[in-house]
Amino acid sequence: MRAVTWHGRGDVRVETVPDPTIQDPTDVIVEITSSGICGSDLHLIEVLAPFMTEGDIMGHEPMGIVREVGREVTAVKVGDRVVIPFNVSCGTCWMCAEGLFSQCETTQNRSSGTGASAISARRSWRASATASS
Repeated sequence: MRAVTWHGRGDVRVETVPDPTIQDPTDVIVEITSSGICGSDLHLIEVLAPFMTEGDIMGHEPMGIVREVGREVTAVKVGDRVVIPFNVSCGTCWMCAEGLFSQCETTQNRSSGTGASAISARRSWRASATASS
C-alpha cells in the first residue's frame, strides 16, 4: 500500500509499505479512500518529532471501506464505509465507558508520558505492517 511516512524533521515521503494484517481479534483493516491533513499532522513534522520514529505512518481522520475484521469485531463488517475520528480509543476501558474517549486507557502513549494519542496508533499500524513482511 502507499502511505505518507515520517523520516525526520521536515522529511515526509509517500512510499510503498507492507499491507497491514489482522494481529488481534479486535483489529479492523480499512482501505483508506480519503484522509484529512490538519494541524496535528503538521506538529508531527517538527514540534512533536521527538515522539516519532523513522518510518511512522502519518495521517489521521480517514474515511474508507472495511476490508477485513478480526473474529471478535461486531460493530462493523466487511464492506461498511467508516469514518475514523482523530482520537483513537478502544471503546471498552473504564474511561471509554464513561465517554472520555480521548483519555482511553488502552491507547495511551505511556512510553512518552503524553496520554492518549494518534502516535500510538501509528506505531501499531507500522508494527502490524512490519509483522506481515
